[in-house]
Amino acid sequence: MAVAASSPRVDFFSAVVSDLAEAQDVSAGTSSYSAHVRSCARALEAAGAHGASALVLLDEPGASTEPAEGAAVAQALIEELLARGARLVATTHASPLKLLALRDTRLQVAAMQRRRVDRRNGAGAAALPSYAILVGAVGGSYALDAAAREGLPEALLARARGLLPGAEGDADDGDAEAAGAG
Repeated sequence: MAVAASSPRVDFFSAVVSDLAEAQDVSAGTSSYSAHVRSCARALEAAGAHGASALVLLDEPGASTEPAEGAAVAQALIEELLARGARLVATTHASPLKLLALRDTRLQVAAMQRRRVDRRNGAGAAALPSYAILVGAVGGSYALDAAAREGLPEALLARARGLLPGAEGDADDGDAEAAGAG
């Protein structure tokens, strides 16, 4: 099989740690986030013991909790893994982590290419994944397009668009009111 590279290289890793799936166990009192954090602790141990011969694979680090706190924990984790010399592959939808990848020269950003297609029901265009990778690009999540593709009603999607920051008549999500209540 041909390798799509000008000068391919295969490295040997003495430790490979991954956090790629949900490991929630409600009966054991383990939340999805706690399970992710355990995997991250194992990754830190491997990076400390193996340095550059440790490969860490993270799918959505910092997910399954409050988004800002999760992204902060994920950024600190990524910075520490890199400081320990580990090789890292991570996927994210979190904007703070995308920005980190743009700022930190030890990281390389890439995005999945999308292709715009007209929706059958005349409701405008949608962005469908092409499964081609664009190295050096930051991509969007296209959550509303995915929700439409999976069958959520247009009225619900219209409401969701209205809730987005910058939408005309931004709706408050209630956090400020809840924080001041009492």
